[in-house]
Amino acid sequence: MMKRLYIIFIGVLMAGTAFAADDLKAAEDEAAKMYKEGDYAKAVELYEQILSGDRESAAVYYNLGNAYYKTGETAKAILNYERALLLQPGDKDAKYNLAMAQRSTVDNIKVLPELFLVRWYNGFVTAFTADQWAYVSVFLFICFLVMSVVFFHATSISMKKMGFTVGIVALLLAGATVLFASKQYHRQTDRDMGIVMTPSVVVRGAPDASGTELFVIHEGLKVQVIETLGEWYNVRLADGNEGWIRQADLEKI
Repeated sequence: MMKRLYIIFIGVLMAGTAFAADDLKAAEDEAAKMYKEGDYAKAVELYEQILSGDRESAAVYYNLGNAYYKTGETAKAILNYERALLLQPGDKDAKYNLAMAQRSTVDNIKVLPELFLVRWYNGFVTAFTADQWAYVSVFLFICFLVMSVVFFHATSISMKKMGFTVGIVALLLAGATVLFASKQYHRQTDRDMGIVMTPSVVVRGAPDASGTELFVIHEGLKVQVIETLGEWYNVRLADGNEGWIRQADLEKI
């Protein structure tokens, strides 16, 4: 009897998952149809409904960014392109559209120069998602295990040397890719970057409306959130300048 109930429960669960997948596909198809017909506001509404159901995906964020861009809401388009790239860093279309949208922003912030090695490292790590790096690390660890078997069971010195050398290299690379996966995971979960959503924002020297006015930034600008205090964010710009803005003026990626 218990076995039968268990089978029924699993069947119902799988059926529910299938229906949910069908509903998601239908909603995405309807949103895509609205976009093609030029009803961008309706497309935005449908894509937002999909995301509100905890169905986060790079494709939905990318399409939502396109729909917002068509409605002239550049800051929201940038926000969603950035979210798409957070989940799928190698998406060339999202990168291109993000660059196009950023051309419409007011602020022209000069990025602080980075050492070549730092820039190369960051670009390399962000080329893949956390899951992709995890798959690479598992593959490399399996290579290490195979080479360990070769080392311990090979009869020739040359094979033992090969097993030892390749195994050590694979183990070191596996450790490095685990660190890359961890870095990407925290990048996706911590989300300490945000987009300014208010047309014009005064950055202040203290988390208070009476704080000293330092400078003004505008919607669409990407900033780093380095501290939170009450209803205020302490943000850092790409050029190194820092200050406080209200949380209501910014939305995290």
